[in-house]
Amino acid sequence: MAKKNKRSNGFMRGIIAMITSQVIIKIVGLVYKIYLTNREGFGDSGNAINGAGFQIYALLLTISSIGVPNAISKLVSERLAIGDNKGAHRVFKIGFALFASIGLIGTLLLFFGAKHIAVIWLQIPEAELTLVSLSPSIFFVSIASVIRGYCNGRENLNVTAKSQTLEQIFKSTLTIILVELVVMGSGMNITLMSAGANLATTFATFLGFRIFSFILYKDEERNMARCNIFKTISKRKNKNNCKKYNMYSFSNHINSSIVCNTQKYRFSNSSKIIKKLFK
Repeated sequence: MAKKNKRSNGFMRGIIAMITSQVIIKIVGLVYKIYLTNREGFGDSGNAINGAGFQIYALLLTISSIGVPNAISKLVSERLAIGDNKGAHRVFKIGFALFASIGLIGTLLLFFGAKHIAVIWLQIPEAELTLVSLSPSIFFVSIASVIRGYCNGRENLNVTAKSQTLEQIFKSTLTIILVELVVMGSGMNITLMSAGANLATTFATFLGFRIFSFILYKDEERNMARCNIFKTISKRKNKNNCKKYNMYSFSNHINSSIVCNTQKYRFSNSSKIIKKLFK
């Protein structure tokens, strides 16, 4: 019962953390969108370039990582339910390798096909740099989605909530910084401003992935430390129990030897008495 209560409390804390994270993400995301819309020189034209490039990026991202967290989470939780920790880790490793490959293919397709997509498909040549700057983030989002699914499968929602919140904060901050740097360096160039805004997305996804990995590593390290503490405590208890058992068996051995010796002594005395009577 105590373990069930702990698990349910931990799960509820994770749900609250996820809800809080989503609220913060929406508020912070609104800040940089308002900034880009009202920024002099960007306006509707910049938003059109930005939105056109983001549609292609979202399409490739959907192909490379849609449903990955839910699938990995389900497989990991099934393995853990039967106590197969190695199986859960195997699911994570296979999923990581598979979707890292798919994400890399998506990144290369968008990077090398950016000109063709911008000119032929979108018919917005200015969107080429936007697509190029967005391309690396497909790879990082794909592998981060596998880690997110692994954490969700282990009911560790706090890691996901922290990483997503920090990623959005980085995205908003870097968007404003990079756009202002572009304006300072090249003037009101809408193409470069849009590329700078989307380059911030790539940097933010990379930093989010690194933070995700770091938080997960530290969390697993703490869990391992707790397991080691419990193991040492159980070993000490076993040693103490063994010592008590040895002392108990030793005392029993002494008592039994004493009883046997007294019985032998009594038997020898009684045999001597019987011999004397029959002389």
